[in-house]
Amino acid sequence: MFERYTEKARRVIFFSRYEASQFGSPYIESEHLLLGLLRESKAISSKLALSSSLTVDNIRKDIERHTPVREGLSTSVDLPLSKECQNILRHSGEEADRLGHKHIGTEHILVGILLEQDCYAARLLREHGVSLETVRSEIGEEPTRELAQPKSPGIPTGYRWKNLLYNPASESVVIEMTRTDTGHLPMSRLFTRHIGGEFYEQIGNPPDDVSHESPITCESQPIVIFNSVKWAGGGGHPDGVYSFDLRTKELSVCIPKDSLIIPEPHLRSWILTLVSLSEDGETLYLKIGIEKSVSEGGVVHYYLASLTLGDKRLKLLSVLKDIRF
Repeated sequence: MFERYTEKARRVIFFSRYEASQFGSPYIESEHLLLGLLRESKAISSKLALSSSLTVDNIRKDIERHTPVREGLSTSVDLPLSKECQNILRHSGEEADRLGHKHIGTEHILVGILLEQDCYAARLLREHGVSLETVRSEIGEEPTRELAQPKSPGIPTGYRWKNLLYNPASESVVIEMTRTDTGHLPMSRLFTRHIGGEFYEQIGNPPDDVSHESPITCESQPIVIFNSVKWAGGGGHPDGVYSFDLRTKELSVCIPKDSLIIPEPHLRSWILTLVSLSEDGETLYLKIGIEKSVSEGGVVHYYLASLTLGDKRLKLLSVLKDIRF
């Protein structure tokens, strides 16, 4: 279950199990996960403590006032995760997915806690002045965040390189650039130019809270297809898949949001990334997340899938147990 977690993130789980046993809890609850996080990640603790009263000691005192006194359990007892903690770890994985991060780290767990808004740990964080926006602005500051001056005309200041495509049919270069002024949010923009030119033009004109990302193309058609994600309420939400004609400069929606036809019962689904496009430009290959109902609530599975653009029908090709590609 924790193969994708960094060493620090795994130690957070270990410390949270220890904290639960000390409180005599039969489950690892969200507050134990928060204590484990603050114990393990000194970087997170120090950053958050600068702007709030959030310390391990303060949180422990709050929990002691909130939690009935129980006899401590042996640390050898393998305590299960509560439902809320399972949701938090699911949020953490989805956050890493949406950010395009290969591993799940302590910062993703912290975001996961805040996304599980009704859990006790999230309430504690809010009471101590920590919001989702605070976390993303503080933790999302990376050493590579400096605003480099672009060398190519048409690329605005404040973007860094992420991906490059070439479309032979139109002899066009397409680049994906990530904004450096959005903290923890992976806001991308797409730009294109002819191989004989120098000036880039932006593909589309999305609002500030919408990211255009994971572009794909094919050799025979002068098109680039990309995923659109709207960031609101602390998370990313599918905003459709778009097609851009590199010759006519026409932008169109090829998959409206919430229009996928999933071949089996499910609670929700979302496109993580686009993988490739067939030679005729009619079939899309993508990585998709599908949440299915189980007796305990919901469980998310990831798949490699094909999507026929004409009828919007999805075919699940292979389950991705090791989704981090």
